[in-house]
Amino acid sequence: MRKKSRRRRSHARREESALFWPAIGIAAYAADWSTIIARVLGIVGTGLIGGSIGLAARAAGWEVVGLDDPGTLEIAEAMGVIGHPADIDEIRGTDLIVLAAPIADICARLAELAPTDALVTDVGSAKARIVGAAETAGIERFVGGHPMAGSQLAGVANASASLFQGARYFLTPTLATVADAYADVAQFVQRDLGAATTAVDPAKHDLLVAALSHLPHLMAVALLSVASEISPEALAFAGPSFRDLTRVGSANPRLWADILAENEPALRTAFEAFTTAMGELEHSIPDREEIARRFALAGEAYAALGGMLIETSGRNVEVAIPVRNHPGVLATVTTLMGSNDINILDLYVRHMDEHRAALVLTLDAGVSTRAQELLHRAGFTMESP
Repeated sequence: MRKKSRRRRSHARREESALFWPAIGIAAYAADWSTIIARVLGIVGTGLIGGSIGLAARAAGWEVVGLDDPGTLEIAEAMGVIGHPADIDEIRGTDLIVLAAPIADICARLAELAPTDALVTDVGSAKARIVGAAETAGIERFVGGHPMAGSQLAGVANASASLFQGARYFLTPTLATVADAYADVAQFVQRDLGAATTAVDPAKHDLLVAALSHLPHLMAVALLSVASEISPEALAFAGPSFRDLTRVGSANPRLWADILAENEPALRTAFEAFTTAMGELEHSIPDREEIARRFALAGEAYAALGGMLIETSGRNVEVAIPVRNHPGVLATVTTLMGSNDINILDLYVRHMDEHRAALVLTLDAGVSTRAQELLHRAGFTMESP
């Protein structure tokens, strides 16, 4: 029988006026997983996210078992995501459980897990309902989580141990959260997954993701519908800007139907604010100065997006590089830039399908021409911004 740690259990406290939870005082209770417990991780749902967690955890020395449908588990075991399949009883007895099942199933999974002494977390993108379900189930050592990482390519076959490296990872403690449970989950996310944690109240989290992720997905759906209705051929003339703005409209339909339904209250709040803002913009269209002012404010907000840096020229340029999806292509481009002292201010991957993508680099305008010359010499082509 594995030796379980008996750690001090106290409750996390937060400043009532603060949005994010302070790490000081909570982190002090972090356990040393390698010496205190046997490091057995149970994953419920071994798809893209669960599979990537499994690969990263095994690389960090965890023993990993998984629960999913037989076909998915067969692939997961063959890929090294898990050591072997497990039933719910074995999962319940592990040291750390990650619920990475579809978001609509997580609340039911929490009820199924109880009772358990395990540390439990999840990866659902809407937190208030899930956190409430954990409290109702009596799972004392639960800490809600939501990695801000993913891919348009779903399924365990696309899992990657590096998926969370450098990514933002929300944790959602409440006044009832056990402090050492929070600290242990934060340590796992930071040290073994390589992500950067931010603690935030569950309800505030849901409003944030409603505005930053869920609403933009619906906006993409609406824009694609409007363009298609204007003319059946309209989309054939769309440039990179329209494609970037609507890229998420091609996301997994069933997955996103579940995500949006689970976050309905917060999403309705975001919708109301967005509808008000669009009404104001519509009213201001004849007022050139007001529209110009709105664009200037938007530009300032965009410049701060994700901490993106503005170089001394004061102007950035996006360079989109069409590539085939294969290992090493990202490293080739970033190494080419770095070895020539060109700083990449921001980078993201715009997937077109499972075989093709575009690497979109944000560069200071002063080095853009040189960067494009280097890329051309290396055999890459460029799209116009």
